[in-house]
Amino acid sequence: MITRRQLLTGGAVLSTLALYAHQRGLRYPRLSFEHSAPSSSISNAQLTATFKDCIAVSGNVLRAIAPEPSITVRLVNGEASFEITNLAPNAILKVDNKMSAQLDEEIHKTRRVVRVSSSTDQTITLTWSLPVSEGFEFAVMGDTGGGSELAWTLKRAHELGAQFFLHLGDFNYTDGEYAQAIELFDKAELPCYITIGNHDFHDNGLIYDQFLRRIGPMNHAFELAGTRFINVDTAADFWPAHAGHRGALFNALERAGPFTGEQVMFTHRPLKDPRPHDDHEIGGIGEIDWLLKRSRELGIKTVLNGHVHHSAELDYQGLRQLTIGEGLGHENLVLQKQVAQIMMATVEPNKTLEHRWVDLNMPWADHQSPTHLFKLKRDRRHKQLEWYQTLNAGNEHA
Repeated sequence: MITRRQLLTGGAVLSTLALYAHQRGLRYPRLSFEHSAPSSSISNAQLTATFKDCIAVSGNVLRAIAPEPSITVRLVNGEASFEITNLAPNAILKVDNKMSAQLDEEIHKTRRVVRVSSSTDQTITLTWSLPVSEGFEFAVMGDTGGGSELAWTLKRAHELGAQFFLHLGDFNYTDGEYAQAIELFDKAELPCYITIGNHDFHDNGLIYDQFLRRIGPMNHAFELAGTRFINVDTAADFWPAHAGHRGALFNALERAGPFTGEQVMFTHRPLKDPRPHDDHEIGGIGEIDWLLKRSRELGIKTVLNGHVHHSAELDYQGLRQLTIGEGLGHENLVLQKQVAQIMMATVEPNKTLEHRWVDLNMPWADHQSPTHLFKLKRDRRHKQLEWYQTLNAGNEHA
């Protein structure tokens, strides 16, 4: 028999959990509370630093999560050294300090090795900037998996002259792809900023920590050449919609005051499935209404998303939704011809974001994802499967 004290205790516990969930946010399915955001500082025997638009990966290795990060370093015993990855090769380092310091910077594609020394202990701030005040282009794609399709997409984006690459989630479909994708992002010729997809946080268990430790926060914003880019997490359903880091991000942007430039939200799942008679979109209770309301309040007019493995454009309740999800090139196999597209977008000060669709031109030998073959078998498209296998017969990469 349950006593009155037990009932009261149980009620208090449930009330506390409900309040905690209401503030922090509850993710479902794969039920879990939202994870803590990456730290913005590092302190060890070799380096003490705080940073903006970076995360600490391991040891003295940092990863930029925006084009123009800054790091404030305290020189212990007059010197410090660290590595920062995911920086554009044309990013220019500027040092803000009142005292003289020796600076050495090695550039290896998107990786920098920085060494700072001084005759005195002091604190200095290092900031990278990009010469893009007149505008630039960036590339967008989602749903690549983490194998040869991702490798080709990154190569194609670089060939097209993109300043950076926005990945719209789902780089992890099968065993081993997470590690492959991280390696490809790290070795890319251009910086990659990534929103989390519904396949990117579970692999025989929840692995949010891998995303947060190796890629960055799931909600984040940065500005470049008068345009604000807002990375919004829609990978899992979330309750309540306004809670957690996502709600905090929108609140912080609101507190910052009106933004006069263009604003682009990039996320994984669409507000509206662009395919007729399909509803593969954000599904949490009240999430779409809340995102629409907050987007209107901030003045966001463009939303980029993947998830549905198609390319499409539509206007949804005043928002221009651009869906870019052909990273696997699956329709290439179904139609037996090259139809997959990557999106290039143009940023110019005081102008609306413009975009163009460009052929992905992925070589047939790079259509290697097990997801392709599974889906073709599941959908009984044996003709396409046999055609693909014949096409790649004898190809060591197929």
